[in-house]
Amino acid sequence: MLAKTSSNILMRGFYPIFRKELVRKFGNKRWVSPLVVWISISAVPAISLVTAGASSLSANQGIALLSLFLWLGTFPMSIGTVVISQGAIIEEKLTQTLLWICSKPLSASALILGKFAAYAVFIAVIVLGAPAITVGIAAVVFGISLNSFFGYLGSVAIIYLLLMFILALTLMLGTFFQRISSVTGTAFIIYISGASLSTNEYLKQIEPYSFAALQSYAVEAAAGKFQVQALIAMGVTFLFILMFIFVASWQMKRYEF
Repeated sequence: MLAKTSSNILMRGFYPIFRKELVRKFGNKRWVSPLVVWISISAVPAISLVTAGASSLSANQGIALLSLFLWLGTFPMSIGTVVISQGAIIEEKLTQTLLWICSKPLSASALILGKFAAYAVFIAVIVLGAPAITVGIAAVVFGISLNSFFGYLGSVAIIYLLLMFILALTLMLGTFFQRISSVTGTAFIIYISGASLSTNEYLKQIEPYSFAALQSYAVEAAAGKFQVQALIAMGVTFLFILMFIFVASWQMKRYEF
Protein backbone atom coordinates (compact mmCIF):
# COMPACT_ATOMS: atom_id res chain seq x y z
CA MET A 1 0.00 0.00 0.00
CA LEU A 2 1.30 3.40 -0.92
CA ALA A 3 1.68 5.94 1.90
CA LYS A 4 0.83 9.50 1.10
CA THR A 5 3.58 12.10 1.34
CA SER A 6 3.39 15.83 1.75
CA SER A 7 3.94 18.06 -1.24
CA ASN A 8 5.67 20.54 1.04
CA ILE A 9 9.40 19.87 0.64
CA LEU A 10 10.05 20.57 4.34
CA MET A 11 7.41 18.02 5.37
CA ARG A 12 8.12 15.48 2.60
CA GLY A 13 7.79 12.04 4.15
CA PHE A 14 6.31 13.21 7.45
CA TYR A 15 3.25 10.97 7.41
CA PRO A 16 5.08 7.64 6.75
CA ILE A 17 7.51 8.34 9.63
CA PHE A 18 4.68 9.45 11.92
CA ARG A 19 2.63 6.37 11.09
CA LYS A 20 5.62 4.02 11.45
CA GLU A 21 6.37 5.30 14.96
CA LEU A 22 2.71 5.14 16.01
CA VAL A 23 2.50 1.52 14.89
CA ARG A 24 5.61 0.75 16.93
CA LYS A 25 4.02 2.26 20.02
CA PHE A 26 0.37 1.28 19.65
CA GLY A 27 0.31 -1.66 17.22
CA ASN A 28 -0.79 -5.12 18.43
CA LYS A 29 -1.93 -3.70 21.78
CA ARG A 30 1.64 -2.77 22.76
CA TRP A 31 0.19 0.17 24.64
CA VAL A 32 -1.52 -2.00 27.29
CA SER A 33 1.56 -2.78 29.39
CA PRO A 34 2.92 0.81 29.36
CA LEU A 35 -0.57 2.06 30.27
CA VAL A 36 -0.67 -0.14 33.38
CA VAL A 37 2.93 0.68 34.27
CA TRP A 38 2.50 4.46 34.07
CA ILE A 39 -0.74 4.47 36.04
CA SER A 40 1.00 2.34 38.67
CA ILE A 41 4.08 4.57 38.81
CA SER A 42 2.52 8.03 38.63
CA ALA A 43 -1.10 7.83 39.80
CA VAL A 44 -1.40 4.98 42.30
CA PRO A 45 1.24 6.24 44.80
CA ALA A 46 -0.42 9.67 45.07
CA ILE A 47 -3.88 8.16 45.52
CA SER A 48 -2.57 5.68 48.09
CA LEU A 49 -0.82 8.35 50.15
CA VAL A 50 -3.87 10.61 50.28
CA THR A 51 -6.38 7.89 51.09
CA ALA A 52 -4.19 6.04 53.61
CA GLY A 53 -5.91 6.13 56.99
CA ALA A 54 -8.66 8.47 55.77
CA SER A 55 -12.10 7.71 57.22
CA SER A 56 -13.94 9.98 54.80
CA LEU A 57 -13.37 11.86 51.56
CA SER A 58 -13.19 15.66 51.27
CA ALA A 59 -12.51 18.34 48.67
CA ASN A 60 -9.34 19.32 50.53
CA GLN A 61 -8.07 15.79 50.12
CA GLY A 62 -8.88 16.06 46.44
CA ILE A 63 -6.76 19.21 46.10
CA ALA A 64 -3.97 17.48 48.04
CA LEU A 65 -4.22 14.53 45.67
CA LEU A 66 -3.80 16.75 42.61
CA SER A 67 -0.81 18.57 44.11
CA LEU A 68 0.82 15.33 45.24
CA PHE A 69 0.40 13.79 41.79
CA LEU A 70 1.94 16.82 40.11
CA TRP A 71 4.89 16.74 42.52
CA LEU A 72 5.53 13.00 42.70
CA GLY A 73 4.41 12.02 39.22
CA THR A 74 6.27 14.61 37.18
CA PHE A 75 9.74 13.30 38.02
CA PRO A 76 9.22 9.70 36.82
CA MET A 77 7.36 11.01 33.76
CA SER A 78 10.30 13.30 32.93
CA ILE A 79 12.80 10.49 33.36
CA GLY A 80 10.52 8.18 31.41
CA THR A 81 10.33 10.62 28.51
CA VAL A 82 14.11 10.49 28.19
CA VAL A 83 14.19 6.69 28.42
CA ILE A 84 11.38 6.28 25.88
CA SER A 85 12.90 8.60 23.28
CA GLN A 86 16.63 8.11 23.90
CA GLY A 87 16.96 5.63 21.05
CA ALA A 88 14.61 7.30 18.55
CA ILE A 89 17.52 8.50 16.39
CA ILE A 90 20.44 6.48 17.76
CA GLU A 91 18.85 3.09 17.02
CA GLU A 92 18.32 4.13 13.41
CA LYS A 93 22.03 4.99 13.21
CA LEU A 94 23.20 1.77 14.87
CA THR A 95 21.11 -0.45 12.60
CA GLN A 96 22.09 1.59 9.53
CA THR A 97 18.40 2.05 8.72
CA LEU A 98 18.83 5.82 8.96
CA LEU A 99 20.87 5.82 5.77
CA TRP A 100 18.20 3.76 4.04
CA ILE A 101 15.42 6.03 5.36
CA CYS A 102 17.23 9.17 4.26
CA SER A 103 17.79 7.74 0.78
CA LYS A 104 14.03 7.92 0.30
CA PRO A 105 12.07 11.06 -0.66
CA LEU A 106 12.22 12.30 2.90
CA SER A 107 13.35 15.63 4.33
CA ALA A 108 15.34 15.94 7.55
CA SER A 109 12.67 18.12 9.13
CA ALA A 110 9.97 15.56 8.28
CA LEU A 111 12.01 12.80 9.94
CA ILE A 112 12.44 14.78 13.16
CA LEU A 113 8.90 16.15 13.22
CA GLY A 114 7.41 12.75 12.40
CA LYS A 115 9.21 11.12 15.31
CA PHE A 116 8.50 14.08 17.60
CA ALA A 117 4.78 14.04 16.81
CA ALA A 118 4.44 10.27 17.30
CA TYR A 119 6.27 10.29 20.62
CA ALA A 120 4.26 13.36 21.66
CA VAL A 121 1.04 11.41 21.05
CA PHE A 122 2.32 8.42 23.05
CA ILE A 123 3.32 10.66 25.95
CA ALA A 124 0.03 12.54 25.84
CA VAL A 125 -2.05 9.35 25.89
CA ILE A 126 -0.03 6.86 27.94
CA VAL A 127 2.71 8.55 29.99
CA LEU A 128 0.77 11.62 31.13
CA GLY A 129 -2.81 11.25 29.94
CA ALA A 130 -3.79 7.95 31.56
CA PRO A 131 -2.36 8.75 35.02
CA ALA A 132 -3.74 12.32 34.89
CA ILE A 133 -7.23 11.06 34.03
CA THR A 134 -7.05 8.46 36.80
CA VAL A 135 -6.08 11.09 39.36
CA GLY A 136 -8.64 13.55 38.00
CA ILE A 137 -11.46 11.03 38.38
CA ALA A 138 -10.32 10.26 41.92
CA ALA A 139 -10.24 13.98 42.76
CA VAL A 140 -13.78 14.42 41.41
CA VAL A 141 -14.91 11.56 43.65
CA PHE A 142 -13.27 13.43 46.52
CA GLY A 143 -15.53 16.36 45.70
CA ILE A 144 -13.27 19.06 44.26
CA SER A 145 -14.94 22.14 42.78
CA LEU A 146 -15.33 22.80 39.07
CA ASN A 147 -12.80 25.66 39.27
CA SER A 148 -10.26 23.33 40.86
CA PHE A 149 -10.85 20.77 38.13
CA PHE A 150 -10.25 23.33 35.38
CA GLY A 151 -7.14 24.52 37.22
CA TYR A 152 -5.97 20.92 37.23
CA LEU A 153 -6.45 20.67 33.46
CA GLY A 154 -4.25 23.73 33.08
CA SER A 155 -1.66 22.11 35.33
CA VAL A 156 -1.61 18.97 33.18
CA ALA A 157 -1.06 21.15 30.10
CA ILE A 158 1.94 22.80 31.80
CA ILE A 159 3.44 19.42 32.68
CA TYR A 160 2.89 18.27 29.10
CA LEU A 161 4.84 21.30 27.86
CA LEU A 162 7.69 20.30 30.19
CA LEU A 163 7.66 16.76 28.81
CA MET A 164 7.71 18.12 25.25
CA PHE A 165 10.78 20.17 26.18
CA ILE A 166 12.50 17.01 27.40
CA LEU A 167 11.39 15.06 24.32
CA ALA A 168 12.66 17.69 21.87
CA LEU A 169 15.93 17.93 23.80
CA THR A 170 16.45 14.17 23.74
CA LEU A 171 15.73 13.92 20.01
CA MET A 172 18.16 16.74 19.31
CA LEU A 173 20.89 15.07 21.36
CA GLY A 174 20.30 11.88 19.38
CA THR A 175 21.35 13.65 16.19
CA PHE A 176 24.72 14.62 17.72
CA PHE A 177 25.76 11.48 19.61
CA GLN A 178 26.43 7.92 18.48
CA ARG A 179 25.65 6.18 21.77
CA ILE A 180 22.36 5.93 23.65
CA SER A 181 24.22 6.30 26.96
CA SER A 182 25.59 9.67 25.82
CA VAL A 183 22.11 10.90 24.91
CA THR A 184 20.62 9.67 28.19
CA GLY A 185 23.41 11.03 30.37
CA THR A 186 23.44 14.46 28.75
CA ALA A 187 19.65 14.77 28.91
CA PHE A 188 19.66 13.83 32.59
CA ILE A 189 22.44 16.31 33.35
CA ILE A 190 20.55 19.16 31.65
CA TYR A 191 17.29 18.22 33.41
CA ILE A 192 18.90 17.95 36.84
CA SER A 193 20.93 21.13 36.27
CA GLY A 194 17.73 23.01 35.48
CA ALA A 195 16.11 21.69 38.64
CA SER A 196 19.17 22.92 40.59
CA LEU A 197 19.10 26.52 39.34
CA SER A 198 17.48 27.74 42.55
CA THR A 199 20.49 26.55 44.58
CA ASN A 200 22.83 29.01 42.87
CA GLU A 201 22.79 32.62 44.05
CA TYR A 202 23.06 34.05 40.52
CA LEU A 203 21.27 31.45 38.42
CA LYS A 204 18.21 31.41 40.66
CA GLN A 205 17.26 34.77 39.12
CA ILE A 206 16.44 33.06 35.81
CA GLU A 207 14.87 29.93 37.32
CA PRO A 208 11.30 31.42 37.46
CA TYR A 209 11.46 32.01 33.69
CA SER A 210 12.81 28.59 32.70
CA PHE A 211 11.51 25.08 32.16
CA ALA A 212 12.67 24.23 35.67
CA ALA A 213 9.85 26.30 37.20
CA LEU A 214 7.03 24.68 35.23
CA GLN A 215 6.39 21.95 37.78
CA SER A 216 5.97 24.52 40.56
CA TYR A 217 3.64 26.59 38.40
CA ALA A 218 1.60 23.47 37.64
CA VAL A 219 1.13 22.75 41.35
CA GLU A 220 0.13 26.36 41.98
CA ALA A 221 -2.37 26.27 39.10
CA ALA A 222 -4.00 23.17 40.58
CA ALA A 223 -4.39 25.07 43.85
CA GLY A 224 -6.09 27.97 42.07
CA LYS A 225 -3.06 30.26 41.79
CA PHE A 226 -1.45 31.41 38.58
CA GLN A 227 1.43 33.86 38.18
CA VAL A 228 2.26 35.97 35.14
CA GLN A 229 5.78 34.57 35.35
CA ALA A 230 4.30 31.19 34.46
CA LEU A 231 3.28 32.50 31.05
CA ILE A 232 6.81 33.78 30.45
CA ALA A 233 8.32 30.43 31.50
CA MET A 234 5.90 28.60 29.21
CA GLY A 235 6.74 30.91 26.31
CA VAL A 236 10.48 30.47 26.83
CA THR A 237 10.09 26.70 27.06
CA PHE A 238 8.06 26.63 23.84
CA LEU A 239 10.76 28.62 22.05
CA PHE A 240 13.38 26.16 23.25
CA ILE A 241 11.28 23.29 21.88
CA LEU A 242 11.20 24.97 18.48
CA MET A 243 14.95 25.61 18.67
CA PHE A 244 15.70 21.98 19.56
CA ILE A 245 13.60 20.74 16.63
CA PHE A 246 15.26 23.21 14.26
CA VAL A 247 18.77 22.24 15.39
CA ALA A 248 17.92 18.54 15.15
CA SER A 249 16.59 19.01 11.61
CA TRP A 250 19.69 20.98 10.63
CA GLN A 251 21.99 18.33 12.07
CA MET A 252 20.12 15.54 10.29
CA LYS A 253 20.66 17.13 6.88
CA ARG A 254 24.13 15.60 6.69
CA TYR A 255 22.49 12.17 6.42
CA GLU A 256 20.47 13.17 3.38
CA PHE A 257 21.57 12.00 -0.04
